[in-house]
Amino acid sequence: MTSLLDRLLSTSLLVTTLVACAACAPPQPVGEESPSPAGDFTPTTSPQPLIPQATATPGAVWQSTNPGGGGAFATVGAGPSGVIIAASDLSGAYRSLDRGQSWDVIGSYRGLTSTHVSGIGFDPTDPAILYLGTDDGIFRSHDTGETVQQVLSGGYVTDIAVAASDPRLVYAAYHSEWDSDDGHIYRSDDGGLTWEPVSVDLPPGLRILKLIVSPRDADVVYLLSGEGRFASGPPAAFRSMDGGVHWEPISVAPGRVPGRVMDIALSRANPSTLYLTTYNIEPDLYGYLYRSEDGGETWEEVTHRAGIIWLHPADPRLIRLIDVGAQFPWDERNGVWESTDGGATWRQVSGVEDWDTGWSRAYFAYEASFNGDARTLGEDLSDPDALLWATGQWIFATFDGGRRFQNLFTDQVAPGRWRSRGLDNVVMFGFTVSEAAPDDIYLGYFDIGCWRSRDYGASWQNCNHPDYTGDWEGQGGNTTTLLADPSRAGVIWTAQAASWDEPGTLLRSSDGGETWEAVGAGLPPAPLMGLSLDRASPEDSRTLFLAAAGDVYVSHDDGYHWSRAFKCGGCRVTAVDRFDGALVYAGGERGLWRSTEGGAVGTWESVGLPEMSGEVSGEVWEWGWEGVISIEPDPHR
Repeated sequence: MTSLLDRLLSTSLLVTTLVACAACAPPQPVGEESPSPAGDFTPTTSPQPLIPQATATPGAVWQSTNPGGGGAFATVGAGPSGVIIAASDLSGAYRSLDRGQSWDVIGSYRGLTSTHVSGIGFDPTDPAILYLGTDDGIFRSHDTGETVQQVLSGGYVTDIAVAASDPRLVYAAYHSEWDSDDGHIYRSDDGGLTWEPVSVDLPPGLRILKLIVSPRDADVVYLLSGEGRFASGPPAAFRSMDGGVHWEPISVAPGRVPGRVMDIALSRANPSTLYLTTYNIEPDLYGYLYRSEDGGETWEEVTHRAGIIWLHPADPRLIRLIDVGAQFPWDERNGVWESTDGGATWRQVSGVEDWDTGWSRAYFAYEASFNGDARTLGEDLSDPDALLWATGQWIFATFDGGRRFQNLFTDQVAPGRWRSRGLDNVVMFGFTVSEAAPDDIYLGYFDIGCWRSRDYGASWQNCNHPDYTGDWEGQGGNTTTLLADPSRAGVIWTAQAASWDEPGTLLRSSDGGETWEAVGAGLPPAPLMGLSLDRASPEDSRTLFLAAAGDVYVSHDDGYHWSRAFKCGGCRVTAVDRFDGALVYAGGERGLWRSTEGGAVGTWESVGLPEMSGEVSGEVWEWGWEGVISIEPDPHR
């Protein structure tokens, strides 16, 4: 019987098999938003190489290098010492100890075993204590996030609120599953160490977005239900007077706006004063701001204007509104609206067109959190003039009462060149280094798309094409594969698309991604993955392979025209031996395959182990997908 070693013709391979991949949650649809200038260039650091070019040695230190931002942030906030926590959907929690100038990760090495953080909470009296709500219950830290411990296992927790008058009482918005609308309240009576369900009469169908505890009475709690990322409930508010056990709905002008509550806020300066905003039935029209002076018993209309409510903790007459769904220059509701006389008069103190957007020029830069409008803005318990903003890609902040927002995720180190501050909630799906120009590195991401570095990773430039990235318009996108020619500097191929699950367009560049041309005639309309190249092929007419729609395709003219080489029905990546172009490999949920005749039709055979295959057919991001995700021929033989 022929051994596996014989079948591989003594060729060494590194094959990566992905087992039970849950991949990423589907990206949210891009909304209708507006372009924003990123502001004038002010270098904050000098670009220095981040990655040593010498061969790695034992004890070598790895450093992260990315453009900054990228994935969804559920919410953000800052505790009484000014430590900022951002909740991400894939990377745990991010923490900044220097007001957003740099970030580190609260992850598994600190005790956070869940990668999906959906809610945060701060002890207003003890800066060291913070809480993280996740898709697996609640984690608590007693040392400002240096370490965390799981204190409640299971459930999807969207918000956590600590009673200022008695921090032993902590409330959590709990759902049985990540996509369930069965919200109810858990409470801890011992400072978050143990938890019990307490709510007994909340109506079914709630997706709880927000909790507020009266700073005067720890038994008085308010909650807001509404549209979340994975589930939705009615946009309505409720009140409990007995520590979260019994609840009653808050009704404001029921004849006009029944049940469509946008936000609620309680005045810390006067805890009996409650504010509430509503959505208009017509989304392009103004909602209303209401005020109750008796904790929600009776209400008065303050103004025909709505938004997320930002109250000053010491000045009860200072009210700010930010409509997170209307941040477009053409929308007169954009920016920050402020009243200094308790809501009698209003003025716009800043507009979205004047806010910093980092590397992005996207019209959707200042959007609402996917997890709900009321999850978008987070208070800073250390500074009444500071407010934080979480979006589907970035974190922003104002430190001057809303006069200007600035990005907290990236620094511009030279015109058009960016370096992350450490806030990198991204999924990288492609990576290539030019052997002909070793300082040139290209990265392909979901959501932020194509990026290149001309200084070996010290800084990054956007290389997305606006014509092939859909609504991203070049300010992001989805890049599923990249390949740099090993001997021609500046020649690179990539596949770009509007969404990771939409058909990709194969692009070719001769100038390192400065300009692109669409190639790929003969490829099917499908996501494109796993580009590889025969090094022995003519330099001006390369032989290339890639996977599309589960099959293997080949080009013999530098990627301009393609034909199917192997009807695999479950191959997602390809590779060519570095020293023998006759050896071509492909892999996916159908395992590992090889051709010994340059990928010619009819020359492919299965050479993988049984465990390299999977039962779920489809692209690699399908739930439960298993199979070969990467093939790397030995670079030395």
